[in-house]
Amino acid sequence: MLDAGGGLGGAARVLAAEYGCRVVVADVTEDYVRAGVHLTVRAGLGERVHHLRADALALPFAAGRFDVVWTQNSGMNIADKERLYAGFARVLQPGGLLVTQEPMAGPVQPVVFPVMWARDASASFLRTPEVMRAVMEASGFQVRAWDDVTGELAGPASAAAIPAHSVQQIIMGESLDAIIRAGHQNREERRIVMTQAVLERRAARA
Repeated sequence: MLDAGGGLGGAARVLAAEYGCRVVVADVTEDYVRAGVHLTVRAGLGERVHHLRADALALPFAAGRFDVVWTQNSGMNIADKERLYAGFARVLQPGGLLVTQEPMAGPVQPVVFPVMWARDASASFLRTPEVMRAVMEASGFQVRAWDDVTGELAGPASAAAIPAHSVQQIIMGESLDAIIRAGHQNREERRIVMTQAVLERRAARA
């Protein structure tokens, strides 16, 4: 499996520990890669989970390398969605799966900032679910499942409900309360919707 934009590798470690997957975690942030390696070794999963600094728009892997690409809340800062999903299709073998959870633009706009991935609109590149699905299908994928899970991901009521040692508290610091308030407003007003999807890499045409 490839965990694209996998950050500290939490999802990869769960996939390795519970399902026996071999996972490559690719993330563009060097600090996340170093911390992820440390946590993976501490968890005794160094033989199954490997961390690599890599740009999701220029994945350094051979075509057809992976059975599954997993990407969770990682494409919001990437404007070139077409290149992103074409890259995922390239590194997947035919019949391989793209498993994704992604915030997308809701029917009410604009988004209220700050959000977890951006202080303002200059670093946020959301598209609607309809447009995102079309991009993925044009990149060589066929949809197996496509679900709006916005109502299932309400999140904490305030920063005080999040442990001090959590990644959110450490990274976001004093801005976390504003991010949480904006998040609730964005979800309640349908400015942002959360989509989970499983797509299959179609075989290339002869």
